[in-house]
Amino acid sequence: MRIGVASIMQETNSFAARSCGLKDFTVTTGDACRDRVGGTNSEMAGAIAAIEAVGATAVPLLHAWALPSGPVEDEAFSWLQSLLQNELGSARTLDGLVLSLHGAMATSVRFDADAELIETARLVVGEETPIGVSLDLHANVTDRMVRAADVMTGYHTDPHVDMRYTGERLVGHVLSVLDGVLQPVLTLEKRPMIVPAESMNTTTGPLAAIRRKADALSNDTVVDISLFPVQPWLDVPELGFGVLVTTNNDPRNANRIATALANEVWEIRREFTVPRLLEPPDAVAAARASSTRPFVIAESADAPSAGAAGDSPVMVAILADEANLTSVVPVVDPTSVERSFAAGVGASVTLDVGAGIDTRWHHPVRFEGVVAKVGEGRYRLAGASFTGMEVTMGRFAVIESSRLTLLLSERPAWTSDPATFRFAGIDPFDVDLLVVRSCSDFLPNYPGSPKDAVTLDVPGPATPRLERLEFERADRPLWPLDPFDDSGISVGRALHGR
Repeated sequence: MRIGVASIMQETNSFAARSCGLKDFTVTTGDACRDRVGGTNSEMAGAIAAIEAVGATAVPLLHAWALPSGPVEDEAFSWLQSLLQNELGSARTLDGLVLSLHGAMATSVRFDADAELIETARLVVGEETPIGVSLDLHANVTDRMVRAADVMTGYHTDPHVDMRYTGERLVGHVLSVLDGVLQPVLTLEKRPMIVPAESMNTTTGPLAAIRRKADALSNDTVVDISLFPVQPWLDVPELGFGVLVTTNNDPRNANRIATALANEVWEIRREFTVPRLLEPPDAVAAARASSTRPFVIAESADAPSAGAAGDSPVMVAILADEANLTSVVPVVDPTSVERSFAAGVGASVTLDVGAGIDTRWHHPVRFEGVVAKVGEGRYRLAGASFTGMEVTMGRFAVIESSRLTLLLSERPAWTSDPATFRFAGIDPFDVDLLVVRSCSDFLPNYPGSPKDAVTLDVPGPATPRLERLEFERADRPLWPLDPFDDSGISVGRALHGR
């Protein structure tokens, strides 16, 4: 058998300052995809390995990846859509297709862009070729997406550590369809709610409890239950918390389980709160009082991994005069990087740091220090999430003052992963306080974080204070933006698959 493997990944934050153009995607086609994903914790790597493990032929087609940001530019999306169509058309006859998407991609006019990609693949491969789709846990799963696919599954973990296993699991489903063992029935139930990304942990908290129930319900007939609490900064129609159940030709059971789990999620919606959400001065006070080192402060409202610019200088202002703590703060600031390169290593510089890309929330902060290092930031991640993936922060500069070190970068840096700091010559475990721009991916990478880390209560396009954002396209009413009484549940939408 010949199984095609393709991946197009981008997560859209409708409130972000930067759109996503074609230059923001790293695009690889054909057999070069193997080198791109080799050794990574990714769906494509897992899929290729699982296909070849059973003696089938994996046919790499396309790998396109971009850091989360604002909406994808329509021209860029059309180009990627055409590329997928062309690569599928150029491949010899495929027995099946494994397609890895994020599930929360949108353009300014295409609010269900991932559905269009699945539909494009369907037009090329035909109705008889099974298409399996994997999605991020933060996907906004829609009716169109489910109708266009034969099987579909999402990550079961947050922070995300099971990407490779998700690809392997999906291949197992596709092969079962091809063998005639699985007659998939997909049922999607959605509830009109969004919750902060910081409250989606699948190890502890309300979503973890639902995940355990879903796992307990899985058996030979109930082949997959995926929970999609949805990326909450996506302003599109049909937005909401999704539960997707796949059974082996058992629509009644699929509907019963999906409805029950979705109703339970709705009933506990008030439990999805952010632990330790603090104003900046209180967060620094918590660091002083704690013995955990490094003490991690997450500025999730400005997390590039959630689509934000990563250029807030709020913690630079707070920590510049801090005498008791050694600290590291990352800031995206191309202008300051350019000035640091021009000054050279060892030079003293006075910089106006931050708020140069997204000017809506903060103002630049004056900072004086010494240029300790400059360089080009292309490296591989080494943490629990996206392990082995090559990323770049563009050129970078490390600026040191007496107690505070800034990591300035031209492009958003993946600060949830210690590899980013280490590549710049900074040991993130040798400071008292470390600021990361992340909602949850940092948790498994810093041992003390699950117990002691705090999240900043500051404005930004990825704020956990969802009520601060102005949604225009999402269906209303929507929890927590609108009031509901305890009986006020919208009717979920159930789909009984292909």
